[in-house]
Amino acid sequence: MNQSNERTEGKQKLQDLLAWLMDKKMYIVVVLLAAGGFYYANRQPAADNSALLSSSQSMSENSGQSLHLQSSSVSSVAASASSAASAANAEVVCDISGAVKHQGVYRLKNGARLEDLIEKAGGLTKDAQLQAINRSQLLKDQDKIYIPGKGDKMEAAQTANSAAASAPASSTSASASASSVSSSTSGAASGDLINLNTATASDLQKLNGIGEKKAEQIIAYRQEKGSFKSIDELKEVSGIGDKTFAAIKDQLTI
Repeated sequence: MNQSNERTEGKQKLQDLLAWLMDKKMYIVVVLLAAGGFYYANRQPAADNSALLSSSQSMSENSGQSLHLQSSSVSSVAASASSAASAANAEVVCDISGAVKHQGVYRLKNGARLEDLIEKAGGLTKDAQLQAINRSQLLKDQDKIYIPGKGDKMEAAQTANSAAASAPASSTSASASASSVSSSTSGAASGDLINLNTATASDLQKLNGIGEKKAEQIIAYRQEKGSFKSIDELKEVSGIGDKTFAAIKDQLTI
């Protein structure tokens, strides 16, 4: 009997609960929708922030790569410009002697021709043998040029200038070798003259009126001042006066 009553009461409570839910179903639906919307709203910004962060990182990487490429390009252009400027500003130093008005060593721009060197030296003298030289010859650093005059052996002078012209500009040793060949052949073309820029003390003592002391003074002057620019410069050496110079000038060359 008691069990039957309990069952009846249980069914009644269940029916009452269902009736209450049916009565409040609109409120329940609203609460569930609100809870779902709140949950969704809290998740969406996190996802959006993650996507935004990923996009920002990607843009930063692309920007860094672009800046690196631009920097490399600018550095390359700057290096090329610097190299071109250095080549344009390079100089050659050449020695010219023989039938020119002012024998000596001159500086010219890279790419200069023999004609430019002749102009620097004041031009040719009246006895210069033009058929022995090539005024369009491209000059290289350390070239030694001899312009033959009347009475000089043209073949020897041509050999000297050709040897200097054929020396590679990129090789210092080859250029020095060409200068040596040019000097020796030029000496042969000028006779047994004493070269003030290469003579030893013994060579200088072969000159009239030049003893051991004066020879040493000449060498000391050359070591201090550098190569003689002209024969007349010898008079600046202590102990070499006009009389001594006049006696030996025809035996000298540079």
